[in-house]
Amino acid sequence: MYIIVAGCGRVGSKLADLFSYEGHDVVIIDKDKNSFRRLGTNFNGIAIEGVAFDEEVLHRAGIEDADAFAAVTNFDNTNLMTAEIVTNIYQVPNVTSRLYNPDKELTFFKMGIDYVCSTTLMADRIIEKLFQGKDVIVQYQRADLGIQLVEFEVGKKADGKPSGYLDYEIYSKLIKLVRDNRDISFDSATLLRTGDHVVLTMRKEGWNSIRECLETPGDNSRPANIIPISEDPMAITERGVKPKVLIGGCSQVGSHIAYLLSMEGFRVTLIDKDPSLFKRLPRNYQGELLEGMVYDEETLIKAGIEEADAFTAVTKFDNTNLMASEVAKHVFGVPNVLARLFNPDKEETFQALDLNYVCGTRMMARELLERILRPLVRTQGSCVNNMFDLVEFECPEYWWGKNVRSASEKARVAFAYVARRNTGFMPEDKLVLKNGDTIGALGTPEDLQKLEWHLKKNS
Repeated sequence: MYIIVAGCGRVGSKLADLFSYEGHDVVIIDKDKNSFRRLGTNFNGIAIEGVAFDEEVLHRAGIEDADAFAAVTNFDNTNLMTAEIVTNIYQVPNVTSRLYNPDKELTFFKMGIDYVCSTTLMADRIIEKLFQGKDVIVQYQRADLGIQLVEFEVGKKADGKPSGYLDYEIYSKLIKLVRDNRDISFDSATLLRTGDHVVLTMRKEGWNSIRECLETPGDNSRPANIIPISEDPMAITERGVKPKVLIGGCSQVGSHIAYLLSMEGFRVTLIDKDPSLFKRLPRNYQGELLEGMVYDEETLIKAGIEEADAFTAVTKFDNTNLMASEVAKHVFGVPNVLARLFNPDKEETFQALDLNYVCGTRMMARELLERILRPLVRTQGSCVNNMFDLVEFECPEYWWGKNVRSASEKARVAFAYVARRNTGFMPEDKLVLKNGDTIGALGTPEDLQKLEWHLKKNS
């Protein structure tokens, strides 16, 4: 495909790199030539300096030959105008735009422009992760198949137990074992250690296999203190619980999160060093506002952090979010802490510090890529603090009749489940793949890029 990307910010440069890696012809436009420094070594396309909606610039970019166009500058009006021009004047068949301000969604919708709102996408994901619970996280759920992908940290009671202990008949299967931030190979005899992070595919009956691996095992069909990913986090207010939440940073994302939570009855305090940003909040915002540095201990105490149930740092600066989250987690012991991350290059730092985060740049770039390319491998979620992504793809013809072990070894990713008609199967080594199967798999972003190449090469 011939693809033009307007805007070489973090998202635009990441998107251009991904398109280039996929082997497409890519042109990227930005009015600031210095922004092209963000492009990675994978990029082998053309960079053009200029305003995205300028017709002369678009002609230089080869707009007449474009199969797809992504308008992802930092300005909503620029993206709107550019998307309208390339759609209506140049008839580009596949046009997608980025949107910051949720208040403008109706305008984009009325004009028939396909868009992804980064603010609502980020806010929804942060809220979802912030209230998933501490003991066990249900990272993904296929209600139609009756299976879940769950993650938890091994407790002291399970120290020394063989990992095969987590494989409970047809109801649970250990998929990933992470120790000291490293993905380790394992078999049924590998001994579990306190602090290991494990990912399992499970049916509801499988909860019996993990109770003794938790510090506080549940006594019902699933451990207590869990909020499944399929359940709206807002629903906890219906159970009479109104958590206290501190939000560091009145960015577009921060103000949107604060507004949503306050309207659902959460006790919200929004902190920012620039009080003029509080104007972003709607008039019916029902929380509190506090001027100050989001990592300053005195400011945080004034905001009530000692009673806080959750804290999220969502300023526009990665180092500020890192520092504020570390203070909330280690100084004040807030049980649920999550940071916003812009620069994907810093993911390893956040992971090494065991700091829960959401990388908006990577998430947004992937969402836009899937809108344009509709790839063979479709992202469904992530786990182990974004170390692995969960994807789904259709079983290719050359795997029909082969077993799971053979296919997963060739693909070099861990199969999480196999969906066949209305049934979900555990990824047992001897399970034979068939025409029509959908496969769920876990892998690093690099592993999954190679998987897609593997599928394309053999299709």
